[in-house]
Amino acid sequence: MAYLLEQMLSEVRAVVFDLDGTLLDRRHSFERFVRDQWQRFDSILKAVDREQYVQNLIERDRDGYAPRDELFTGIIAQFELPGTLAETLLKDYRAGFPSACLLFPDAAQTLSALRAAGRKLGLITNGSVRMQSAKLECLALSPLFDTILISDAEGVSKPGREIFDRALERLNVSPAHAVFVGDHPEVDVAGARAAGIRAIWRRDPGVSGVVEADGVIESLGDLFTLLGIEQNPLDSLNL
Repeated sequence: MAYLLEQMLSEVRAVVFDLDGTLLDRRHSFERFVRDQWQRFDSILKAVDREQYVQNLIERDRDGYAPRDELFTGIIAQFELPGTLAETLLKDYRAGFPSACLLFPDAAQTLSALRAAGRKLGLITNGSVRMQSAKLECLALSPLFDTILISDAEGVSKPGREIFDRALERLNVSPAHAVFVGDHPEVDVAGARAAGIRAIWRRDPGVSGVVEADGVIESLGDLFTLLGIEQNPLDSLNL
């Protein structure tokens, strides 16, 4: 289900996406990785119950917004594990997390269908070049986009206006003919709107309160209704 707070976005020529939590099911991916990590290091981590390890790290991770260098230090201290283990686990995370990442089920099909409908596609993601590029490679997403901006490479990040402006410039569209799709109320939605771009919020069940957006979707396939795009019946089956 999708609904608009304003008018139909039928004149949109470019759709710019966030990655983590919007196209990439990061919560599921992170939990999957952490469970596998405990299994791989079980001879060292046996002092920590597997479920306790998983839930502890999910809480410390804060959906990827916690500092990476501190991700494992807390749990190491809490369970009095060898101090050098934190760096070992962090290296394992950096090397292995991209291959554990999963897209939301309708992500690739939605992107392909939007391209087929003549829309330009962009991606803006905060994070390191190493990690975000590895995710894109593992997910085979890069060929679907006309431009990709990673904050580490750009030297600017969301919610700052500059990175949104750069995306529009590279797509050669004005703010009036673009829309941004993201899951974070401040970083994505408020950031895009401050840059003069209409923003669609991919609803995050973990967010309470009102999010001021130009449209709200429950799944990526809902974009077609908002953008006034008529789907090919075969595409609808895939979505």
